Amino acid sequence: MLALAREGAIDLILTKSISRFARNTVDLLETVRELKDLEVEVRFDKENISSTSADGELMLTLLASFAQAESEQISQNVKWRIWKGFEEGKANGFHLYGYTDSADGTDVQIIEEEAAVVCWIFDQYMKKTSCEKMAAQLIADGRVPHQADNKLPGEWVRHILKNPHYTGDLLLGRWSTPEGKPARAVRNTGQLPQYLVENAIPAIIDRDTFVAVQTEIARRRELGARANWSIETVALTSKIKCVSCSCSFVRNVRNPKTQNSISTEHWICTERKKGRKTGCGTCEISDTALKGFIARVLGIEAFDEDVFTERIDHIDVQGKDRYTFHDTDGTSSSHTWRPNLKKSSWTPVRKAAWGELVRARWAEAKRLGLDNPRQAPTPPEALAKYRAVAKAEAERLRAERGER
Repeated sequence: MLALAREGAIDLILTKSISRFARNTVDLLETVRELKDLEVEVRFDKENISSTSADGELMLTLLASFAQAESEQISQNVKWRIWKGFEEGKANGFHLYGYTDSADGTDVQIIEEEAAVVCWIFDQYMKKTSCEKMAAQLIADGRVPHQADNKLPGEWVRHILKNPHYTGDLLLGRWSTPEGKPARAVRNTGQLPQYLVENAIPAIIDRDTFVAVQTEIARRRELGARANWSIETVALTSKIKCVSCSCSFVRNVRNPKTQNSISTEHWICTERKKGRKTGCGTCEISDTALKGFIARVLGIEAFDEDVFTERIDHIDVQGKDRYTFHDTDGTSSSHTWRPNLKKSSWTPVRKAAWGELVRARWAEAKRLGLDNPRQAPTPPEALAKYRAVAKAEAERLRAERGER
């Protein structure tokens, strides 16, 4: 409606009452004033007020305040009724895949066809089937739960796995609506009481199975990517942790952009790779440099996956250069380090080749009568020679570091 008014398609709005037009005084006045600037009149039938009249805004302010107070009182009464029902073990509406709908959860029945899908999901999860693979199978079979709407494949499978209601117990009051924010439910983390009603509905999953699945979920979360059997992992996978973002670093492979370039591997904070703004201050870490640093900390000549796995539980990274090694025996050690691969790649041979390239450019500038050598074109032969030397030195260094 507001969009049409801004386009000039509306010149009069008829409203039954102030309470039907806006939920609070601020929203009402802001909207009415905007419409008034657009030369759109708003008439309130019940209160007999026009926004274009001389005393219209004053009357709107007074009556809107009364309407808002009345609305808040009604909201408080509704919330009191809902929480009173929770105390009596009655839900505020029950709608869950595998069961029939109910107004208060007291007459719920199992839908056998849907319950079979729930049991299959719990069984497959304990057989190390990923949630994404289960979702793909259910989609292929045409057995997608109704709660899959607006959720990514795999997320609604996890929702089923984490829902304690399938054991027959109802946890009432898990969500609440903050004051002044209707239709914006938030998770109840202790601001209001919660009520556990045991054996409130028929169980689809027994408690032992549910507890076993929750334990497995926690174990996989702790393992990170190592718990996903479809992901190729290495010794450092889920071992490098970003302290600020509370997540693991992931391996990122940069493919060559030109024929003469080579692939490089780096480790980057998961939140940063997703493109999210984060203040962790970490940077991309070269896989080669990181392995060399770990080898020096462990006191071995070269990085060894078996030694690392046996001795290191995980490594915390904070900022650009602070690393804390947590050993498997419970001890820890802190280190300050920054990779210097660019500096180490500037070998004497490469420096000499660069000097020859600069002298060739100076000679070309002198031949052309230019005062500034930077304005002179680089001789193709000298440039090709420098690139060949730089490439050979890079390959030699990579071979010495044991890279592919």
